Amino acid sequence: MATPPVSPAREEALSGLQTLISINYDAQEGFATAAQSATDPGLKQFFTEYALERATMTADLQLLERQHGQANPDGDGTLMGTLHRTWINLRSGLSTDSDLALLEEAERGEDAALAAYKNALAPHEIPLPRSITSVLERHLNLVKRAHDEVRRRRDAARAAA
Repeated sequence: MATPPVSPAREEALSGLQTLISINYDAQEGFATAAQSATDPGLKQFFTEYALERATMTADLQLLERQHGQANPDGDGTLMGTLHRTWINLRSGLSTDSDLALLEEAERGEDAALAAYKNALAPHEIPLPRSITSVLERHLNLVKRAHDEVRRRRDAARAAA
């Protein structure tokens, strides 16, 4: 029996979901790495909570992939994410103000996540299914909230330095 043709809308949706899965996996790993490296207990907890939130977001996106025909959603991060986590480890080890360095790197990661979600939600030639856009909009709000909180903490750490 022949495999049905893949529609452009389905192909675009699955490609966009895979990109966001990678971004969220990278964020989850980055926040977990930052939590291990942070010296302030409150910051450790903050990073841990966001790592868990990103794990949930990754699971949401993998579920959407399965619902839209992807049999084995991939949960691997990107090479850039791995390099970013390595940079977090190196920078926090070299910095005299490692919590500030972690917050600066977290903000860079959140900038990338914001851009990825905005790109995914930008108008496309073939609109994404509503089942996908509603999840992406909810996730975008979570990323914005995390970004703003990281920035607020970064600014406070800079002022204290």
